[in-house]
Amino acid sequence: TIIITCSFTPGSCSLTAYRITPQGFQWGKSNKDTGPNPAGFLPTHAEKVQMLLSDIFLGFFMVPDNSIWNYNFMGQKHNVTMKYSLCVENPREFYHECHRPAHFLNFTQSEEAGQEGADQED
Repeated sequence: TIIITCSFTPGSCSLTAYRITPQGFQWGKSNKDTGPNPAGFLPTHAEKVQMLLSDIFLGFFMVPDNSIWNYNFMGQKHNVTMKYSLCVENPREFYHECHRPAHFLNFTQSEEAGQEGADQED
């Protein structure tokens, strides 16, 4: 099993790949602690591996069953203890409207209030 992590830093994105070791796999099967620092986890349970970036990706994506994976625009709704189910599906785009509902509500509310935008004629 390979795990790929993605870290977003200002102006860049870093990808790192890890392979689970047999000891890590056994620990994961028996681990019941879902907290942020589970007891018994060791850095030797995974090892860094080389990653080759290509336009061809053999594998699959697992996304939450409600298809919302990007909480960048609605951070107040994210909770580290939130429960969700996963499904195999292609993730929606970063700027998809399901990831930023407040953006569209602002437009709706301004139209209901009768506020005119710059593109409306007199």
